[in-house]
Amino acid sequence: MKAIIFAAGKGTRLKPFTDSHPKALAPVCGKPILGRIIEKLITAGVDGIVINVHHFASQIIAYLESQAFPVRIEISDERNMLLETGGALAKIARESRLLENIDKNESIIVHNSDILTDFSINDICNAACEVEGVLLTDSKRQTSRKFLFNSNGYLQGWTNENNGAVRPIGLNPDIFRHEAFGGVHCIHRRTLDSINLYCGTELHSFSVVDFYIDVCADGKTIKSFTPTEPFGWIDIGTVEHLTQVQNLKL
Repeated sequence: MKAIIFAAGKGTRLKPFTDSHPKALAPVCGKPILGRIIEKLITAGVDGIVINVHHFASQIIAYLESQAFPVRIEISDERNMLLETGGALAKIARESRLLENIDKNESIIVHNSDILTDFSINDICNAACEVEGVLLTDSKRQTSRKFLFNSNGYLQGWTNENNGAVRPIGLNPDIFRHEAFGGVHCIHRRTLDSINLYCGTELHSFSVVDFYIDVCADGKTIKSFTPTEPFGWIDIGTVEHLTQVQNLKL
């Protein structure tokens, strides 16, 4: 099992910390959140990790070099162009030496660098065996942007509940389950290749959500995953949230 951590973002909601640091190095109980995510992934059995970098990239690289993580860690350098999540995955599909020879069905955990959780990574991988991708979701979390799933848990579209926007256009959001995305996905090497093809010849910036929405038309491609047991989930992407987690047991 491999993993990709998105650590390139500018973290504008976390200013003033991100005026001089990358969001991925925000401290949680004395340890950078990036280190906590890496440790969780290693504990779950991940044996190789790709981390994309852009904002204060040299600080992330220096941090990783200062640690002794017992797995191979590879940098996907976006200092010349920030590619968002979809473009980042396409670049990794094209350039990663760590992932180039893995089996097309091997699981790849994709994890945002501002999310802390305590659910089982292995459970989401098991749920992804028969589909192209699985998204950690929660119907109870309050956010205006929601994925739409049918009664069998397959992705049908996306909506913004504040302004009524819907994708694909014309979809009726009222007949589907509304689920908040939790910033953790499980895909496969074959899915990574599909994202690369979706990107086209030239690398460019786009959201992986665009890919998910456009490929869900067959109804059985992308699925939701919600742990059966209660689980902790925190987004440290704002100053308020980062302050709240400093005594966290997660």
